Amino acid sequence: MTGAASGIGLALSDRFARAGAAVVMADVAGDALHRRAAELTARGARVTAVTCDLTDPDAVERLADTAFDVLGDIDVVCNNAGVLGPVGQPLWEVELEQMRRAFEVNHWAHVLVARAFVPRLLESGRPAHLIHTASMSAFVVGAGSAAYAASKHADLAVARSLRADLHGTPVRVSVLCPGRVDTPMVQGLTAPRGAGGDTSVSAEDVAALVAEAVGSDRFYLFSNSDAPARLRDQFDDVWRHVPLPPPSPEEELWHAPKATTVATKA
Repeated sequence: MTGAASGIGLALSDRFARAGAAVVMADVAGDALHRRAAELTARGARVTAVTCDLTDPDAVERLADTAFDVLGDIDVVCNNAGVLGPVGQPLWEVELEQMRRAFEVNHWAHVLVARAFVPRLLESGRPAHLIHTASMSAFVVGAGSAAYAASKHADLAVARSLRADLHGTPVRVSVLCPGRVDTPMVQGLTAPRGAGGDTSVSAEDVAALVAEAVGSDRFYLFSNSDAPARLRDQFDDVWRHVPLPPPSPEEELWHAPKATTVATKA
């Protein structure tokens, strides 16, 4: 479980631990992570906390080593680390280093985790499920959200590619696309124009959605009730710009054959 010190990652850790699973929690915020892990342990959970910079390939490989050493077989990998990055600024005003940081955590860290865990999951030959946390921002983009939305678009592409790569194997992939979630990352934030939705859900609601989907073939996991309307608006906009070719001459001249009866001699 990455990004496990707070928000969705913590809620997922708690949900799976309460279901009886042993959980490895990872986060770069070591002090907060170990406090949360101690709280879960005090309630009877079996958790192991690993402080890890998920943008460091060597650290991610060590995390995978630890996870498989501690857990043996792994059933679920939640690729959940994320940062909001710069919001409310047009692209040309965003500091490039801030944009790079958003990509490092929201995209490249997920790539590194997938590369470290998936080959070992395949080697085990057991059913497993990889959950990528993207966002509604992988579909819906508003003003002042270039860094976050672009990194989430990239992560959606990775999840879709993994789904195709893993077709026919015991390893399933889902992409989690929450809208606004009431977590410390967004508390007090006013979403840029067009970037936010009209609803908010709790991290526990999102964790329940994920737990319900584990083991199924559901790929897209949408947590907020306004997701259908927001998606429809986006895809309607796409269709408005798709040039529809005129019918070909063959299509114009072709007529469906009329029903006929052919009599034959006995």
